Parts: sequence; structure tokens; C-alpha cells
Amino acid sequence: MRTTGIQVSGYGFLLRRLELALVIGDPRMAHDPLRSQRRAIFVGVLASLLIAGGAVMLGLLRPQPSIGETPLVVDESGTLHVRLEDAFHPITNVASARLVLRQPAEVQKTTSEQLAQFPIGDSMGIAIAPGLVHAPKREFLFCEPGVVLASPEVRWHEHAVLESPSGTWLVAGQERFKIDATSPLALGAPTIPVSDGFAGQFVRKADVTLPKGKTMMPAPFDVAGRVLLVGDRAFMASQGGIAEITGPRRELAEALSTHPPIYVSLQEVVEKPRVEVLEGVPQHDVQWAEPEMLCAGSKGLGEPQGMQLPNEVGKLRQPQAPAYDGEHFFGPRGTSAVVTERGFALVSENGLYFSIGREEDIEVLGFPGVQSAPWRVLSVLPNAGLLSEDNARAINVTMPTTNTNRDKAPGTE
Repeated sequence: MRTTGIQVSGYGFLLRRLELALVIGDPRMAHDPLRSQRRAIFVGVLASLLIAGGAVMLGLLRPQPSIGETPLVVDESGTLHVRLEDAFHPITNVASARLVLRQPAEVQKTTSEQLAQFPIGDSMGIAIAPGLVHAPKREFLFCEPGVVLASPEVRWHEHAVLESPSGTWLVAGQERFKIDATSPLALGAPTIPVSDGFAGQFVRKADVTLPKGKTMMPAPFDVAGRVLLVGDRAFMASQGGIAEITGPRRELAEALSTHPPIYVSLQEVVEKPRVEVLEGVPQHDVQWAEPEMLCAGSKGLGEPQGMQLPNEVGKLRQPQAPAYDGEHFFGPRGTSAVVTERGFALVSENGLYFSIGREEDIEVLGFPGVQSAPWRVLSVLPNAGLLSEDNARAINVTMPTTNTNRDKAPGTE
């Protein structure tokens, strides 16, 4: 015979009466105290499980910091400490710590209670150091009026004529050649007024002058600086031989030569040795630059692209205008690792120049590589000193330290 639901319910009822009779000695079931007890036990177990689970999650998300073998830690007050042997030394910044440790160590959080378990060493470190967040690769430019930019893109100009208080300069790439003040008119080139500081951003080469004197060759090749014509071609006599002149070089030679040109035969010309004259002046037609912004960098004259800059940047200051009092460095967030003709360096996001003594120090500080930058551009930045292991190990008596009950490390009193 199959058991019915009523039978099951009645069986449960009898079990509860038997349980009450055995536990409290009263089977009447006027009330059921065991139900409240079971409910209380269930709620207590559930609450315990929730609290235990929360503690586990908190431990995973915010574990109690442990020093262990960590070489670089920071306590709750923000003070950095570097581990040297068995002692922890307060240190000024992460750059100093990495130079001391000779590795790009990362900072781990700890507490003053845990630090109190170790001896304390002398405070050390370089007072001023750059941040170690890597800046994106940029092109460094020097711009009027004495401003340095780190530009994401640059529009370069190969040829231009600059006019500064020190003279008139023909610019070809990174080089400048001093020319006669009347030369721009002969070349058909516009002149760009600049300061002497801006002109100095280009490497000075020999002045452009016409050869003079006697050539020690027979007439009509005996006069240096004379233009010799062979049909549509032109040559110039000079000491030691003759040079063919074309494009702007021919225009300049014909305009500045004080001797009338002479027609000669090609056979006479080919018998003479070859030399160079008017070096620096292009021999082919070129586009003379008229930039809206006056900036110079690794490839010569260039205009920054993709930057929002004040109107005064890239413009020559007039003598009667007040001195420029704006920012002198514009660049991205982060620090740039560079190599110049003078060695390795870091350029901070606020425009400070930090020299680096050795190439391996770049890797120690956490930078994977360097980018090239011209020294003549970066030399105008404020020099913030040398980042080196010796300087990082120097005792810093002015640095505040965390107040703990740690013992002094031996030999640091």
C-alpha cells in the first residue's frame, strides 16, 4: 500500500512530539521552542560564513603588507625606505633608491610597525630627481624667444636665409654659412629676422665668399672669382682649378663677381683641375623657407605640429617689447631619456635637465632606451645636476624620517 501525504505529515507530527517529550518533558506542543532554537542556529551559522567570506575577500584585495625581502618600501606617512644589508635607510625618491640598489626596483607598501623590526640607517638620496614615468618619444626644438618644445611632429625646412644682429646666414639643414648682406637679393630668398641665440642653433661653417687674387693659371683663368661661360654652362676660376656653378650658386657668383664674364671653349675648361667654390650655396633650385614659427632642432629649421602653444612662442621678440615671462618648456607628461653629444641625460616634464654618468644608469632607472636630441637645444634648460650612485648614497641630513622605535644600524650614529 502506498504511503499518503497525510501519513507523512502525521509521522512528522509524532516525531516532533516525541522530540519535545525527550528534550523538555512536555509533549503537548503548546509552543515549539526547538524551532526558534534551530532558526537561531541557522542564522548564526549563516552570519559566521558571511563574516568569514568577507574577511577572506578583504585579505585578498587589501592584504596586510609584508616587507619580506623587498628592497624598497614606503610607509603610511609616504616616506621611502631602501634596504641595505639588514637596515632600512630613509631615502628621498625612487630614482635615488634605484641608483643605490642598481636595479629598477618597484615600491611596496608597508607600515611603521613592520619597519620598527629592523635597524634604521642614515637618510640618503639626491634632493631633486625626476619622476620615472616614461614620456612618449618627441622631437626637441629650440624656439624663439628661448623656449624648448618636445613636439610630436615637426615640419622641416631645408633652406632659409636668417638675418640676426651678428650677420646674414644661409641655412642648409643643420648648418649655417655667413653670407654678404646683398646675397639674399641675388639668391631671390626672403630674409627671416632672428636673434643671435636662434642663429646659434645651427652649426657654423666657413663663410661664403668669392675667391680672390691670382690663380697661377694662364689667362683667361688667371683671375680668381671670374665667371667663365661655355655656351649655357658657367664656371668660376679659383686657386688650384675651376668649378662649375649652377642654380643659386651661379646666380650668387654672377651677382657678386667684380670681374666681367668671359667666354671660353669647353676644351680649355676640361683641361683644368676641378675645385669647389661657394660651398654651402645650393647648386639646384630650392624652396626658400618662410616659416610661421621660428624653431630649430636635430634636422635644422622646423615648425612644431600637433601642439597648442601660446602666440608668443616661435616669434622674435622686438627690442622695445617687454621680456618674455611665460613657460620656457612645453612637453608631454613624463620624463624623457635622451643622449646628446655630451652624453646621457633625463629631461623631466617641467623642463629640468639631469645628467646621467653612465649608460647602465639609464636601465637601472627603469628606462628601456634613449632617444637622440641635440645638445645645443637642451643646453638652454636648467641643469638640475648629476644622477649617480655616489650622489644617491650621500647622506641627506635634511630629510624628515618616520618616528619609530627602531634601533640605529651599527656604524650610523
